[in-house]
Amino acid sequence: MNPDLAKLIELQKADAEIARLNAEIASLPKKVAAIEEKLAGSKDRMEKAKAALKGDEVARRKHEGDIEAQRQKISKYRDQMLNVKTNQEYQALGQEIQFAEKEIGRLEDKILETMVNADGRNADLKKAENELKLHTSDVEKEKAVARDLSAKDQKELTEWKAKREGLRSSIEEGILRHYDRVLKFRGSAIAEAINSRCSACQVMIRPQVYNTLRSTDEFITCDSCNRILYYLPEHDDNPVPSKSVSVAASDKTDNVTAQ
Repeated sequence: MNPDLAKLIELQKADAEIARLNAEIASLPKKVAAIEEKLAGSKDRMEKAKAALKGDEVARRKHEGDIEAQRQKISKYRDQMLNVKTNQEYQALGQEIQFAEKEIGRLEDKILETMVNADGRNADLKKAENELKLHTSDVEKEKAVARDLSAKDQKELTEWKAKREGLRSSIEEGILRHYDRVLKFRGSAIAEAINSRCSACQVMIRPQVYNTLRSTDEFITCDSCNRILYYLPEHDDNPVPSKSVSVAASDKTDNVTAQ
């Protein structure tokens, strides 16, 4: 194989690895953001559980205040009943007392309801707190993994870039220009030719071009995708005989002729 072609194959590997590492490094902040969003959801659920519990407590205290106000009314009405002069006034005060007692009963039911709800609210809060604790631990672990992966990727990226620059400096400039141009538009610039077909675009290669590719070290490009082609006999169903086999066959023919 042409030495420059072998270098181009290695260059494409380097470019592909650099692209992969750059994409992975760029995706890490998004992964961390998704992790933190999950944690934010746990915090929100915990805060809502706390707010619901606090809301019930505020309502209970209000109901207790309202009950005390109704009791004071009842006490006032009973005092007034001692001084009324007509039966009509007495009955009116009695109705006010009945109304206040019914209101106290209604408020006591509300308080009982908040007390019953408190059990569920406390269970929700405990669940949310445990979930937050678990998610916080998971988030820290995942963020540590993301940081380690980022550091590893940065180290590998530096190594691959150095290898890439070394390869580029040893390849002829005109070939590099073609490589860069095709890489920009195709995503890859080198493709193996297998069984008369470009492995990248899957278009058949003209027989004479394929034969030239298999028998010489010339730079040959695919007529369809313009990628630089290379050939490996071990991947061909009908490989070109090696030179040693050809020479041996020629010697055998010469011997037969001589006899």
